[in-house]
Amino acid sequence: MHLSDIKYWMRCPKYLWLNHHEPQKYQSFVHYHLHLSDLLIEYYSLQNPFIGAPNDPNEWTMQKLDVHDALLYPRFETGGIRIKVPLMIKQGQAWKIIFTYLACHPRESEAQKIADTIQVLKALHIPIADVSLLHLNENYVRGNTLDVHQLFHETTYLYNKKNHPHHSIQELIQACKRNVFDYVDEIESIIRQSDCPDQSQGPQCMKQGKCPYYTHCFPEPFTDTSVHYLMQTGGKYDLEKGGYDDMRTIDVSVLEGNRLQYAQLMAARNNGFFIDRFAVKSWIKNNIQYPISYLDFEWDTFVYPPYERMRPFDVITFQYSLHIEDAPETPLRHEEFLGQGDCRIAFIEHLLAHIPKEGSILVYNMEGAEKLRLIQLSKQFPIYKKKLDSLCNRMVDLSLPFETGSIYDIRMKGLYSLKKLVEIFSEHDYHKLAVSYGLEAVIKWRELSETNNAEEIKQQLLEYCALDSYAEYIVFHKIGQWLEEEISM
Repeated sequence: MHLSDIKYWMRCPKYLWLNHHEPQKYQSFVHYHLHLSDLLIEYYSLQNPFIGAPNDPNEWTMQKLDVHDALLYPRFETGGIRIKVPLMIKQGQAWKIIFTYLACHPRESEAQKIADTIQVLKALHIPIADVSLLHLNENYVRGNTLDVHQLFHETTYLYNKKNHPHHSIQELIQACKRNVFDYVDEIESIIRQSDCPDQSQGPQCMKQGKCPYYTHCFPEPFTDTSVHYLMQTGGKYDLEKGGYDDMRTIDVSVLEGNRLQYAQLMAARNNGFFIDRFAVKSWIKNNIQYPISYLDFEWDTFVYPPYERMRPFDVITFQYSLHIEDAPETPLRHEEFLGQGDCRIAFIEHLLAHIPKEGSILVYNMEGAEKLRLIQLSKQFPIYKKKLDSLCNRMVDLSLPFETGSIYDIRMKGLYSLKKLVEIFSEHDYHKLAVSYGLEAVIKWRELSETNNAEEIKQQLLEYCALDSYAEYIVFHKIGQWLEEEISM
């Protein structure tokens, strides 16, 4: 077993079993265009380091301790546990252990993994001189070339939730001490089972994000008014166990009582739909002016800055789709852009040339997406800052009526993503497209420079992004339709 199996087991034995017997294909949300091993060799000026492989036997790796002064990703085993150490550098007769984190603020929660790894190394009688970690420097801005000595920062601290280096690694290791070998027998017995263990639904299913095996465990569809879809509550599992499996039967006194829950309960009890007409009408009156620009971006996030003026985890916004509605009931106009490589300036200039100079810019979930992208570009290219800031000031978040509980349809099932809404309120279906979701678009874009069917991929990307901006048009006009229906009632 690997150390990570302890973490899986503590979350859910079924998760542990499925992770071994039905592993899911991993797709990275971020772009690693360089190999960390190459960067480490340059950063520490390593000479002839040993580089471990996934199936190296323990005896082989232990032998390398005697002939190499540096080991990258060595694999060790003892007591039924295997580990992989990012980097070991010899200091006299002992070893400096360096844990690498491709993050700007590795959290104190990582201390348990570090403590467990150190325990396994000590069980192998490997002398340890020091422990440190290497992470990305959030303040590094790339110049013409990548400077690895500025890109990384070595420290003996981990970071708290406020991104402050409050406790040292050694302090945290002492607090996290446990005997990892005590878990081996039980974990291995679960892994060896021929049948998947049973597990009831509970908070662990949503711990640190929705479990990737959630639909495997609970494939049966719930009714649209099931308490299963109740948002922003920590007690829905207790409600289900207590017999409150339908929102129409819930006593409101047991809920937190926020606006989203109110909208859900009202929709469940009122023919499946709720709208706060006054709130929505006020939102439109105060925010929407013609011409309306329906705007959507696609971007890729790079761990290491690939181009000048970029920081770690900055993005390349490689595509946009823009549908323009000049006045009510007028035909839509469409503009689009798809770039390759360092297309940042081309993206900016194309967008500024084609987006209307006035009117509202409707974006879905703009604060964490399109607006953030323009702010980043304005910092990288200050010459465009004034014009990009002007676009940000005209942006209106189309998700707000749904996010604030002003509108709810029970068919939403606790979700209000743009894809969910457009498939409920129109005949359009993303699943009919060759590219049907954001990460798939990013992966396709990464392939553009390495494929012979680039034109086919470009067409797929253009169709996907175009539906995103057109979906905003559909949803906005659906809101207008609801208001008219409410007024006529």
